[in-house]
Amino acid sequence: MPFKQKLSPFRKTEIMLKLINGGNVEEIISSLTAVQLQELRDFLEHQILHLSSATDDAPLTLAEIKANFEPIPNYYWSQDCREPLESCYNETCLASNPGCFSRKMKKQLQVLLTRLHPYLESHLSYKKT
Repeated sequence: MPFKQKLSPFRKTEIMLKLINGGNVEEIISSLTAVQLQELRDFLEHQILHLSSATDDAPLTLAEIKANFEPIPNYYWSQDCREPLESCYNETCLASNPGCFSRKMKKQLQVLLTRLHPYLESHLSYKKT
């Protein structure tokens, strides 16, 4: 069943290589299911944590990364959602409202891509040194 299909390690690697090479991943992101978007979000969070711990004097925490996401109540109310607010917090709306969940993940992915870029910028393979 496509809904349950996981984001493969190959696909994660493809996305990271595209980012490292300065490419745009919007086309890939737009083709992912809600579950895959969630997995990509989690994967990119871990990549940022890893890169921050390797390069920053004061490494980022997951809470600091997530602090840049749109507050869940703001997103929830803007969607005029019929689910309980708690389902937005604990992401149980994934199954019942994958469209809304996907929009939320895409917004969070944009924040993560912006946060990830400075860590990759000095290593971009297209950059002339």
